[in-house]
Amino acid sequence: MAISIADVKYTPDPMVSGSKVKVTCKVTADEGVESVKIDVRDYKVLEAYDDGAQGDDVTGDGIYIRVADLPYDDPPGTYNVTVVATDEKATWSAKLCQ
Repeated sequence: MAISIADVKYTPDPMVSGSKVKVTCKVTADEGVESVKIDVRDYKVLEAYDDGAQGDDVTGDGIYIRVADLPYDDPPGTYNVTVVATDEKATWSAKLCQ
């Protein structure tokens, strides 16, 4: 019943106001992955995808991706990114990337 979250990365690093940020992470779960959510810069929680679209390259490879626009008034810098994964039995795990 384990969920694994690994290789959390975002580009560009540091993040730049008014630009796009791409967050990637590898997620696996013994009970199957139900959802992966990413909290970027403490301003909103975004769904990440492993569907071969929306910035994701390959469907079903366990690499979840989210591309988002950053607000123009956010200061540039390096920020914490938190990934929360939930499996199909509603068990969850979180990982903070600094």
